[in-house]
Amino acid sequence: MITKLNHGKFEESLQLSEYAFQYVVPSEDRERRLQQTKNHTVYGIYEEENLAAKLHLIPLQVQLGKHVYPMGGIAGVATYPEFRRRGYVRKLMDHSLQKMKEDGTVLSMLHPFSIDFYRKFGWEVFASFHKVQLEKKDLVPLKPYNGLIRRFKKDTYPNELESIYDRYAEQHNGMLVRSKKWWRERSITDLWIAIYYNDTGEATGYLTYGVKKEKMKVEEFVPLTSDARIGLWNFICQHDSMVNEAELILNPFEVLPYMLKDPRIKVEKHQYFMARIVDVENFLKRYVKEIDFPHQLEFSISDSTAAWNNNTFVLNKNEVVCEKIEASISLDIKDFTALIFGVHTPEELLQMGKLQAGEEDFHKFQSLSQGNHPFFYDFF
Repeated sequence: MITKLNHGKFEESLQLSEYAFQYVVPSEDRERRLQQTKNHTVYGIYEEENLAAKLHLIPLQVQLGKHVYPMGGIAGVATYPEFRRRGYVRKLMDHSLQKMKEDGTVLSMLHPFSIDFYRKFGWEVFASFHKVQLEKKDLVPLKPYNGLIRRFKKDTYPNELESIYDRYAEQHNGMLVRSKKWWRERSITDLWIAIYYNDTGEATGYLTYGVKKEKMKVEEFVPLTSDARIGLWNFICQHDSMVNEAELILNPFEVLPYMLKDPRIKVEKHQYFMARIVDVENFLKRYVKEIDFPHQLEFSISDSTAAWNNNTFVLNKNEVVCEKIEASISLDIKDFTALIFGVHTPEELLQMGKLQAGEEDFHKFQSLSQGNHPFFYDFF
């Protein structure tokens, strides 16, 4: 039986996380950590009054371009080893999907310990990042611009930081809508913030970073313009007397590495977050209106976990209905999620054999893909 844990049981949940993920929360941080989970819904399965398995469901919002959608973040999925292989995680995942559907939460995301494991439940990788490793010799400034950099900490940063992020998020699919509390407690923590202002005083880019033991780590690199990109890079280079190496976490579509004096640098690609559409019908009812879908189209979705998505969806421009009919286009929930988030184009899904479609309907189907790149900088 699945139980919703009250706040008094969160200590048990934390102990299970510590055991499963092999870390220890220091006593001085314990209460703060428990307070951070106050807005989580924690579901657990007990055996003889002992917590055996649990899952956190976090109410969040993400952007698909300029439009905001409710998203359920799945986190802290864990089982004690003596209770594994009893189907507890599947029960918790099924339960959380049902709850999200009931609450009108149309999207869900998670950070996987195993991509293949969560693909079984309908999630698919949507976000990756590049980890760029630089040596001191690589820190060569580019042509300077007339802007300037101002540094801040989490207690002093201006609203312009959030504004830059919001404008950047509108250019992508999947980026988190951050509250001020999230900014302070989850995004910035103890990092430095460097904001670039152009020659008219407009804030057009930022980075968050730390410097420790002669290494600079840039956690977020967010330029809105070409001069902001150069200004932020030149600021990184100004640390060459302090550091022997630098590490940058970059959007995989970021062009900075190509611009360096010697682009032969170490770049590692990391698959990062997964997403899934929880409720296709209610998602589409919003989505087709927001993108102003111009066609009449029918396509079928298969979903082995969320049975309510096993339907043919009939789109008549901005209207959506479900019917039990055969359609010329069919695809799995994972691949439909990848299409909507911009991970793969319809052409790429066709080449991979993930999509079956007649030629006429295929051209209409292409209009569901809006062309924004997927990206995600956060963690939960």
